[in-house]
Amino acid sequence: LFDAIIFSLRTLGHVNATAFMQRAIEDIQNESVDIDVYKKKRDFLYKEITDIGYDCVKPEGAFYLFPKTPIEDDAKFVQELQKHKVLTVPGRGFGLGGYFRISYSVDDWVLEGSIKGFKEAFNSFR
Repeated sequence: LFDAIIFSLRTLGHVNATAFMQRAIEDIQNESVDIDVYKKKRDFLYKEITDIGYDCVKPEGAFYLFPKTPIEDDAKFVQELQKHKVLTVPGRGFGLGGYFRISYSVDDWVLEGSIKGFKEAFNSFR
């Protein structure tokens, strides 16, 4: 029963706003987030990966990039990135086979530390 409840919460929690959020939204309507923090992260990561050679559209409203993989099999490329200690997600899970998703909503040191792995993985297929 517990597993069924957890499954339902995970599934349905994304369909409708939870009761908690329905109550909290009134108190947070006038809050804002400093998006310059995310712009800085986006600009850094976008420049670094395109300098390496990845083909990527610069996002304007997201906190992730979707670069094209240097090989057709996005899952295989994501596995190669894991060997270099870089965690990404295959694009096929988002309907974009041949691409992979990188979230840049992490600490700057994580982004900076990932560049070497992005370069090594890219070069391993060149």
